[in-house]
Amino acid sequence: MSLFLQAFLVALAVTIAFIDAHTTQTHIFRPIFIGPLVGAIMGDFNTGLQVGVTVELMFLAVIFVGTAVPPNPTISTAIATAVAILGGGGTDLAVATALPVSFIGQIAETVQNSVINVWFMHRAEHAIEILDTRGLVMNNIVFTMAMNALLYGVPTFLAVYFGADFVAGIIKAIPDKIITGLSVGGNMVGAVGFALLLSSIKNHTMWPFLFLGFFFAAYLQINMVGIALLAVVFAALYYYFKLADEGKE
Repeated sequence: MSLFLQAFLVALAVTIAFIDAHTTQTHIFRPIFIGPLVGAIMGDFNTGLQVGVTVELMFLAVIFVGTAVPPNPTISTAIATAVAILGGGGTDLAVATALPVSFIGQIAETVQNSVINVWFMHRAEHAIEILDTRGLVMNNIVFTMAMNALLYGVPTFLAVYFGADFVAGIIKAIPDKIITGLSVGGNMVGAVGFALLLSSIKNHTMWPFLFLGFFFAAYLQINMVGIALLAVVFAALYYYFKLADEGKE
């Protein structure tokens, strides 16, 4: 298989993965899936699997908080896997490549969510007002999905086709102020996300449970599995105490 075809297939896989991330959420965009898939395309499934597992562990606890956009693991896994296979550096080269590339994905996704999708959303709203079904479908589905190919598929193709030097050049071309700004902005937006979580809980009597979970995670360093188990316990206790109160009445 030629390098051009390999680069095209990897770019296509990344585009489909991002479409899945924004729509069906079957989680084929996770590194554990993208790594082996890219490895199979590049002719080295084992390296792809190793890179996928390694990057998955790196991004395992990275989640959206409010409107914050974290570094993107999908495009970083695809490019890191391809670069590792082409460069023969294995997982060490992949790990060294994955994190910087994830910031490129973060920038693209931030622009997509905060600018491009908002513009298409307004166009879709206008289409609804004038009862334009075709305009609604085009702006709400077709154009937004096509942007995934432009924002993620094209950079992936170029990175795979032109190799590690091309990727390094892109990373170096990104001003430090942009990376720093995204990092600082992401940390600030975390507070907004916390406020959004509070506003979504209509019953204010539930707020203490949210604060309690935050306390356990932030100060006692309990991981997400532990928090989930505590949530089950508290939910059960709340349910039983509520039943007991209703029984007394």
